[in-house]
Amino acid sequence: MKGYAGKVLLIKLDKKSIEEVKISEEFARRFIGGKGFGAYYLYKFLAPHTDPLSPNNPLILVNGPLNGTRVPLTSKAGFFFKSPLTNGYGESIVGGSLPKYPKWIGYDAIVFFNKAEKPTVIVFSEDGVDFRDGGELWGLDIESTDKELRKEFGSKSTIAAIGPAGENLVKFAVIGVDEWRQAARTGGGAVMGSKNLKALVFSSGDNWVDEAYPDKLRDLVSEIVEKRKEVAGVKTLNTYGTSAMSTLANEMSFFPSYYWSQGFFEDWEKIGAESIRRVLKRNYACWNCFIACGRYISMHTRFGDIEIDGPEYETIYSLGGLIGTNDLGDLAYLNYLADIYGLDTITLGNVIGLAIEAAKRGRISLKIDYGDTESFAQLIKDIAYRKDIGDLLAEGAVKASEKLGLKEIVVHVKKLEPAGYDPRVLKGMSIGYAISPRGACHLRVMAYYVDIKGFAGPPDELSERKVRKLIEFEDFMTSFDSLMICKFGRDIYKLDLMWRLYNAVTGLDISYDDFRKSLERITLLTRLINEREGFSRSDDRLPERIYRESIKHNGKEFKLSKDEFEKALDIYYRLRGIDKDGRITIEKKRELGLESI
Repeated sequence: MKGYAGKVLLIKLDKKSIEEVKISEEFARRFIGGKGFGAYYLYKFLAPHTDPLSPNNPLILVNGPLNGTRVPLTSKAGFFFKSPLTNGYGESIVGGSLPKYPKWIGYDAIVFFNKAEKPTVIVFSEDGVDFRDGGELWGLDIESTDKELRKEFGSKSTIAAIGPAGENLVKFAVIGVDEWRQAARTGGGAVMGSKNLKALVFSSGDNWVDEAYPDKLRDLVSEIVEKRKEVAGVKTLNTYGTSAMSTLANEMSFFPSYYWSQGFFEDWEKIGAESIRRVLKRNYACWNCFIACGRYISMHTRFGDIEIDGPEYETIYSLGGLIGTNDLGDLAYLNYLADIYGLDTITLGNVIGLAIEAAKRGRISLKIDYGDTESFAQLIKDIAYRKDIGDLLAEGAVKASEKLGLKEIVVHVKKLEPAGYDPRVLKGMSIGYAISPRGACHLRVMAYYVDIKGFAGPPDELSERKVRKLIEFEDFMTSFDSLMICKFGRDIYKLDLMWRLYNAVTGLDISYDDFRKSLERITLLTRLINEREGFSRSDDRLPERIYRESIKHNGKEFKLSKDEFEKALDIYYRLRGIDKDGRITIEKKRELGLESI
């Protein structure tokens, strides 16, 4: 079987033991790889209602079948776990140099069980698995941890590490890869910390994966390389990175600002794409990527000289407009603190926004207001170390809002704080946020892209044709996450091309219909994991505040009614094979072979 290593590595941290398990061709056909493998093994190894921070929560690192091949943009790897933030399905996809592993050392997935007796670093190489004492690294931030490990392992190794936030079990702690790339959302860093895992180090030679049909693959790769020349988005991403979205977001009024009270930030240009371009030191690419959207900036700020990868669009929104930061140097400093301490900037900005509103309402005794960078910086440190009010905020916005009596203003879906796309303007995002298995996510469906491009009507349309297009995109995005292709290839890769690439690499020669059926199986398996944890229709909803409050800009008012949302959700359920209570029907389970998984 080509394209796959054909093995999964099971690691019991408490015993420092390893076991290899083979995978079959039938398993590969049904679950493809990447997200499919991650979801399957999470369902298999996770007992229902497990405490996410207990030793019984598995941490799973996966590759896709195209990783380690010549196929461009196969520049992602994924971590899967039960989320300590949402108590449901947890997943975080990351780039950097990690995507060629674990396959280059001989595995399609690595599953970490139980808890190490003491802080541990695990080194993976072609020579095997080496468990090392991580005690001297415990307490270091991600930047310092990376630098210390590279003294021994060098610049060509890949290092995935946690910072103080992960060690202190902050519910939205990240796993930092190569210092500045993050497996950020849903708290994988806290899961890693709960297992006493300080870092994972990968090192090997170039072990390019054999392909079943090299000539076919060569032609397909040539097609991809030619296609990129036609796609304007590739040039935009190369020039500006994701910061380009800040311009469109403010022009269209979907840029969440002042903790979701506005869709436009009056000072957005000060922290936007052109401002970032002026301090760009270099752009760079993740492994096997020709877009190179990474922004490595260097600038002098009032907090000192900063060199960092970023800020990305989501950080421009969350640590910028959402909390009123209007100076690029200040934003870069906040971004830097979040990255070295190991905090997800999307959740972090939302938590700070909630804290500002709590202070304004007299719910906490904290001197803080919009634009107050010094207070934000101190609060970030307090969250990472769970000090004072930071201990409560480290639990995420929902738990903090419950303790502070602010449930009526907190913005989330399934306890995950949203990305920077207001669903009152981009109405497809209301469904995209609601049905995402990991919570208010912009990438599981990429509904913002459907809305902006007008693929199924204008952004404010929420019709059956829009929902049908969102379902199509949901499975399309599952293909990216299962093959582990970067979603910035969305204008280059179409589903039939991905299917042809899969067959050319693996030689499994599955039909197009079977490929699509596998994607649907994977999409609904992630939902099944949440269903087993007790999630239902009540979790597929936006907060009441989004229906209750409209936003206004340039003489326009943008609002989303609960009725139009609920009707669209009903349509989604009907078309997906989900009943009115939000549970997958037995007929759909049988169709996909999920009733006996």
